[in-house]
Amino acid sequence: MTDCLHGALSRSGTTARAVLLTLFLFLATNAEAEAWLDAGDSALRSDIQYLVDSGVIDVVLTSWPIPSADIAWALENAKGREYLTTGQLAAIGRVQRRLSMFRRDAFRVTGHTSVAANPIELRTFEDTPREEGEIGGTLSDAGERFAGRLAVQWVSSPDDGKSVRLDGTYGSMRLGNWLLSAGWLDRWWGPGWDASLLLSNNARPVPAIALDRESSRPFKSKWLSWIGPWRFSTFMGRMEEHREDRDHPLLFGTRLSFRPFSNIKIGSVHPFRGFEFAIERTAQWCAEGLPCDLDAFWHVLTGKDSAGVVVSPQDEPGNQLGGYSFRWGSPAKWFPVSFYYQKTGESGDLNGTSFRIGRELNIWGAETWWATQGGYMWRAHGEVAYTTCGDSAGGTSVLFDCAYTNHLFPVEGYRYRGRPVGDSIDGDGRSYSFGLQFMTPRAWSASMLVRYAELNRGGVVPDAINTVAQEPVNAWEVELGAVLPGVKSDFKVGLGFDHADDQVTNQVDETLHAYITYQYRF
Repeated sequence: MTDCLHGALSRSGTTARAVLLTLFLFLATNAEAEAWLDAGDSALRSDIQYLVDSGVIDVVLTSWPIPSADIAWALENAKGREYLTTGQLAAIGRVQRRLSMFRRDAFRVTGHTSVAANPIELRTFEDTPREEGEIGGTLSDAGERFAGRLAVQWVSSPDDGKSVRLDGTYGSMRLGNWLLSAGWLDRWWGPGWDASLLLSNNARPVPAIALDRESSRPFKSKWLSWIGPWRFSTFMGRMEEHREDRDHPLLFGTRLSFRPFSNIKIGSVHPFRGFEFAIERTAQWCAEGLPCDLDAFWHVLTGKDSAGVVVSPQDEPGNQLGGYSFRWGSPAKWFPVSFYYQKTGESGDLNGTSFRIGRELNIWGAETWWATQGGYMWRAHGEVAYTTCGDSAGGTSVLFDCAYTNHLFPVEGYRYRGRPVGDSIDGDGRSYSFGLQFMTPRAWSASMLVRYAELNRGGVVPDAINTVAQEPVNAWEVELGAVLPGVKSDFKVGLGFDHADDQVTNQVDETLHAYITYQYRF
């Protein structure tokens, strides 16, 4: 099985040809909608979250990308339409506008271009340009069973040396209530707005084969209906061919998220309406010099891969990260607030002699929102992320040079093409952020983010592995952004400034960031 997976993902060119063939097979079908709502649109996410928190729809929302059919069905079956507020109707209108972009024509062609001065390095959920210049286009179509998108970009001065990219390309097939897909899709797992410990859109998407539950509707069984809406996602991807530690590792991920007891009512209150819980795991395995057979995959799948505990050191299959997250929203309509948390356990090598699992990374956050009678929407959030193993409030077991690094992958570690697959601040960091979003009934939006980050707080100095700072750096960052959508086009601008203070050399760097993105739908 693993040999087949490795063959299917062995070269980008081979994967590209397979995706192109899938695309051509369904281009003659009638359009319904694209299969996915991509990670990276904060305004869309905010609107859907507002509709969930206010009880209009009931879907799982901390696993991105999200099947578009799930949101479309939820809106079509929204409860109590005659009692919806102006703010809720405005949010529905903005979401339906986004969905309608995929249904307008049987075949959709989109072109886009972006220019950036000093692209933002500490990325959040919002999609921003990765390079200084980019131009590209997409061809997309969908039918009853098949859907897909061919996305091609050319970028200038790429950090990873890849000037032609297929990021965003996918082909998918519906199998009952499941989507089998292959391609390059960004994944964001977790409730955070500015950080995600396990999977984020910080690194470019890893080419992968995936299986996802399409509709998150609850079980009909009275014995299982308490689980509420649920979604299961799993994928197997292939990382770079040439790495400085071990070439071409496979990246395996699986996540189960659900909203238990969401329909339970105590008096007039739904105490669990805003609660969502998830368990999640990823693993790097089947790389050069590591076992790649069914026994190895079974140890990865069951989490029984600790060297010297379950398997011998020479049979240790790879590096695993895993944990859980939750988000809970207040049921009180007069107090719209939610709290969220994500914990991830990291593997670590201690003095090269012993091996431990469970060194934790953490994210804490809170958010509030309000909608006006005119249909305007505001959302504010505060978030704290710790990416130092064992670091927490009052923690005493801090271990540096542990997060996103493992003795089996000691150089590039849990990173893809030069960027962490998890949090953009990389390992040994802390970040404190405050964000604000504003949306109009016409779907125009604006955002602001203020963040203070302590980067590469300890460990080896200089640290060539850390992708954002080779030595301890304290940085302030301010970002402003706006999206101005039109009938067939979207115009997006951003402006930012950061102040970085090197704690070793006392050197201060101040950088201005700016970008402009334009997209046109033919």
